[in-house]
Amino acid sequence: MRALCMVLLAAALPAWADVSGTVINRTTGKPQPGVVVHLTGMGQAGMAPAGSARTDANGRFSIAAKAAGPMLLQAVYKGVSYSRAVQGGGEVEVEVYEAAPRVPDVRVTQHMILVESDGKEWVVNETVLFENSANVTWNDPGQGTLRFTAPESAGDNVRVRATSPGGVPVEREPRRVRAGLFALDFPVKPGGETRFDISYKMPATDPMLLRGRILHPPGPVRLVVPEGIRVESPVIREIGQEPSTRAAIYDITANEYELRLSGAGALPQTPVASEQEEDGPRIERILPPGYERWWKAALALAAAFLALSFWAQWLKSESAGNKPAR
Repeated sequence: MRALCMVLLAAALPAWADVSGTVINRTTGKPQPGVVVHLTGMGQAGMAPAGSARTDANGRFSIAAKAAGPMLLQAVYKGVSYSRAVQGGGEVEVEVYEAAPRVPDVRVTQHMILVESDGKEWVVNETVLFENSANVTWNDPGQGTLRFTAPESAGDNVRVRATSPGGVPVEREPRRVRAGLFALDFPVKPGGETRFDISYKMPATDPMLLRGRILHPPGPVRLVVPEGIRVESPVIREIGQEPSTRAAIYDITANEYELRLSGAGALPQTPVASEQEEDGPRIERILPPGYERWWKAALALAAAFLALSFWAQWLKSESAGNKPAR
């Protein structure tokens, strides 16, 4: 009977196993010694530390941890954390990169600025997508990788979310360099796009002058204004109308801009059916994970939806060339 109880007790206890593997430096192509590896359990009670280790001369590590349930493995190298999910025990490989404050191969694939208003306040949402085609992480704690401007009237309402390639959005506090200028310390890793979502609001004025500067590497900058809002500026060029929301899309053609905005409007939560959809691409609205509109339920934009909208609209305008509008 005692033996049976011991068997049942052992079966009830959580299983433990080693999570072991190798940390590979993809910049050098070799195993990386001296890397601190942390294991975090992700259960119903939340996230909890599950052990840590340092890689040996061959880049190897081993951590005793619970075999059941999802866990997060993080390798910290040159001040940058590289993560991957693991399930139970087993052999894993974690990739890290050398880091540098200047990486010439980093470029901006898209910068989108959406301006909305309900008549009581103006809300600006920007999404900037960086692509790092090098095999070195861009990490500049001193100057920041993302530098951007926001009006002084936004006060303390400036918020930023950052998403690594294949990661989840995380809140990051931007550093105020001086009035109207902000910097964010967040690494731009190889292997995909790093995304920054910037959001701020201002008291309503009509008209409203929105001034800004483009401080990132060269890349397309698009402005979106929904129906009901009018915009004037000598440095914008109209691309067309997004078919499903009827929002006007512009190309910002200078590094410094001043937009004169008036009226009120917001993107609809449900795209409006239109005959224009037959002439243009049908765009599915995709909500990015973890992204919320922070102030009003009427502000229903998803930045990932904008990315698809811009890409499809840009392709359409490029294919149309100089063909006159009907």
